[in-house]
Amino acid sequence: MEVFKSKALRAQVLSSYDEILRMWDTDVEAHDVSTSYGITHCLTAGEPDAPPLMLFHGVGDNSALMWALNMKTLARHFYCIAVDTLGGPGKSKPNTRFTRVEFEQTVWINELARHFNLHKFHLAGVSNGAHIAYQYTVTCPERVLRTLCLEGGPVQRPIKAMISTLMLMFPEMLIPTERNLRKIIGKLSSPASDVFDRHPLLEDHLVLLMKSHNQRAMFPHRPHPYDREADRKVRDKFYFLLGDHSTVVRKDLAALLAQEGYHYSIIPQAGHAINHEQPIRVHQELISFLLEKT
Repeated sequence: MEVFKSKALRAQVLSSYDEILRMWDTDVEAHDVSTSYGITHCLTAGEPDAPPLMLFHGVGDNSALMWALNMKTLARHFYCIAVDTLGGPGKSKPNTRFTRVEFEQTVWINELARHFNLHKFHLAGVSNGAHIAYQYTVTCPERVLRTLCLEGGPVQRPIKAMISTLMLMFPEMLIPTERNLRKIIGKLSSPASDVFDRHPLLEDHLVLLMKSHNQRAMFPHRPHPYDREADRKVRDKFYFLLGDHSTVVRKDLAALLAQEGYHYSIIPQAGHAINHEQPIRVHQELISFLLEKT
């Protein structure tokens, strides 16, 4: 499965990726990690002896874009490992084993942890990255210190969730012009947010990803339905942050979190791009929870 729609578009994305990476404004080291399912590109920042934090972006994103407004702050507190998800529009390169039949997300993450010599570590993710972090925590709780999920986490009905997300992009995706793609970004953001006005390079890169990414390349990442019994054993490891502008994340997730007694907060004036729209609040919540500061 090709990740990009053409070689030319891939070249454009990777050039823009490096430009976005300069927005991190902190020392960064790139790693190409060999795994059973291909080369996984990771970006590290922060001191290696700081608490380790593995970070996962959403569908249609990459690490350079996802953490552009966050890494400078996070790297002061953690040894951050930002993962370009296999199948996503970043610098990772899946191999022929990256299929729905063979790919095992837990095996893949364990191989990344082994490469960086991590025995126990924190996790955080946004959107689909939140589900990846959530599912790994439920599956391998002995490896996880704490997990922060932003705009995602447990999925009760995976197919319905996928269809609902796709419907948000219609009718604009039927005619994917520059103008229509920017309308989709506006739908996903809080009406109170001006983040893409202040950082137009982020919006330009996101539009390029929407034009370039073959989203079928993400199909090997199979979302797991919510398992209440497995989840109850590790519930104290989780904290969830949701934006008050509910778009991709439906209100039934907030209802589930409240009903099951999860630790969660609703961030005002934030949509699906929560860590871009309200970075200061997200940093405060993340650092406080993961490092148990009050």
